Amino acid sequence: MDEADRILNMDFESEVDKILKSIPKERRTYLYSATMTKKVQKLQRASLKDPVKVEVSNKYQTVDKLQQFYIFIPAKYKRVSHMLRNLGLTAIPLNGQMQQAKRLGALNKFKAKARSILIATDVASRGLDIPHVDVVINFDIPTHSKDYIHRVGRTARAGRAGKSITFVTQYDVELFQRIEHLIGKKLPQFKTEEEEVMQLQERVAEAQRLAAMECKEEAQAKKKSKRGAASDSDTEEAAQGSVRKRIKKGRKGKGH
Repeated sequence: MDEADRILNMDFESEVDKILKSIPKERRTYLYSATMTKKVQKLQRASLKDPVKVEVSNKYQTVDKLQQFYIFIPAKYKRVSHMLRNLGLTAIPLNGQMQQAKRLGALNKFKAKARSILIATDVASRGLDIPHVDVVINFDIPTHSKDYIHRVGRTARAGRAGKSITFVTQYDVELFQRIEHLIGKKLPQFKTEEEEVMQLQERVAEAQRLAAMECKEEAQAKKKSKRGAASDSDTEEAAQGSVRKRIKKGRKGKGH
């Protein structure tokens, strides 16, 4: 059972009990997780005979080849997938609200390097082995500190080097300090050049404005499409096209 702690914490105990009753009593059972909980320990005592516990460390750690940093940012600078695309970056979203086929499609595009950025919720923090993930960016700090370990564990795998950067707003300091306490180390602040950031700010602000317009167009298009006739990707592309046409038209008008 991989990610045993998460399965049990999500109230799957009854389903697990049914499975245990259906499979042979003479068996070998393995429980895996980077973060173990008391519920897993209870399951060991209840369901396993003479269990052997193999623990890499008695405290929560991240691998040595993972470089971890944080950046302190004001809370107002937050919006993502559309903004990155408007900046010319090939980003694709992955979340639990998407249909399974679309989730797999997004994942395969990222694995095949057809998309360079995967914008994901915690649905992607466990159970995924994607080779050569260079950087994990925590856009929002996880509420549960243990989820941080799973998130940053998507990079620096199998002895390779990797990097994680966590965005910290003025409202996230306590959550960030809990993470530092859990992993037993103080994270250094990621060095940024203020002059370079200010030069990029105008482009980013424009991309954010376009993203807000596109999201609004998408929401309106979904309301208009009865019985969900249009797919999410069709609605998204239509919204992006509509916004860009209006902007081009507006710019031409200003030119006259």
